Amino acid sequence: MRTLYLIFFLIFLVSSCKTIDRKIDNLSMEEEKNLSKFLGSSQTDLIDEFGKPNDVIHNNDGKVLVFTTQKYKITCVRKFTIDNKGIISGFNSRNCF
Repeated sequence: MRTLYLIFFLIFLVSSCKTIDRKIDNLSMEEEKNLSKFLGSSQTDLIDEFGKPNDVIHNNDGKVLVFTTQKYKITCVRKFTIDNKGIISGFNSRNCF
């Protein structure tokens, strides 16, 4: 009888993990879709949307604007690459769902 309960518990646990993975994947895809609309825009559009960046990293090709927020004690980090002309050329997002 214990074995039967253990099997049901493991099946439930595995199916729950898959559901959570799917939700995270969907939210990550939504985040990428929302951030990709900024590609080719000016950095002022980005600052209008997210406010003042938390950090600015200067490099040879331009700079990287870093925006951090915290939700449910999870820190979301969004990094946008800005070229020398002030145009957004790339982005990276971590823990933003």
